[in-house]
Amino acid sequence: MNSDVVSTILAAQFPEFASARVGSLGEGCDFTVFDVDDQWVVRFPKSDEAEAQLDLERRLLPLLASHVRVPVPQVRFLGQPTELFDRSFSGYRKLRGEPAILIDPEVVVRDPLAATLSDFLSALHAFPVEVAERMGIPERPIGALIDEVREDALGDLSLVKEVATDAPVDAWRGFLERGVDSGPGGRPALIHNDLAAEHVLIDRESGTVTGVIDWSDVAIGDPAADFAGLFHWGGEPLLRAVLGRYSGSLDQRGLRSARYLAACRGAMDVGFGVRHERPAYVASGLRALRACVAG
Repeated sequence: MNSDVVSTILAAQFPEFASARVGSLGEGCDFTVFDVDDQWVVRFPKSDEAEAQLDLERRLLPLLASHVRVPVPQVRFLGQPTELFDRSFSGYRKLRGEPAILIDPEVVVRDPLAATLSDFLSALHAFPVEVAERMGIPERPIGALIDEVREDALGDLSLVKEVATDAPVDAWRGFLERGVDSGPGGRPALIHNDLAAEHVLIDRESGTVTGVIDWSDVAIGDPAADFAGLFHWGGEPLLRAVLGRYSGSLDQRGLRSARYLAACRGAMDVGFGVRHERPAYVASGLRALRACVAG
């Protein structure tokens, strides 16, 4: 997929986009994403599973919009498979703000950021689980998540060593290899399940959250998985600030799981950044590893 192909697809299905300006917003494991006229975000799934995730988001996000006070994407148009792209795709109005991964957490005013994130997570984790179950939201045990990311993180440590030759990679490897006892997990809740810094939009001046995007991994699971994203980006100070207002609870087991997942994500971000030439991911991943692992 490239901008020219997307322009052709959009013009054929949506005449209002016939002269639209299309630019790349990036590519992840599941989607290729494009900007249209700096007003729309269009997401093209890279697999049948990702296509099904798009449909789940489309049905869930309207309910979430009335439940949480942070803006979330709302699908405004659905594209159909064509000869140029054989899966359905969707578009939503672009939300304002910058991805947190592009911002040094030390320059953001922590109090309003923590307050917004705490209110958001309190509401999200209080969403009725039975409603999520009826919609077909999958269960995601935290033990399975930890096993999955642990393997990927250990595999990416060789790339960490390449870009940070003075880093204590042996200590980081030891931490990841030891793993963590996730236990049975916390009380099941609706979780974003990939609350990484690139999926949280922030107003740089006010320090408030202006949107949470990419809900394709949404699941019923342990809230610790969402707190891992906060640990990854802002370290323990941000995590503690958010927990100070959070209406739920996160015990010591949950804190250990969040720290471990954040460290794994740090190694994986470095790997992703190196492979795709995305320096912001490399910097974010190294910062997370240093914040999560002593030594």
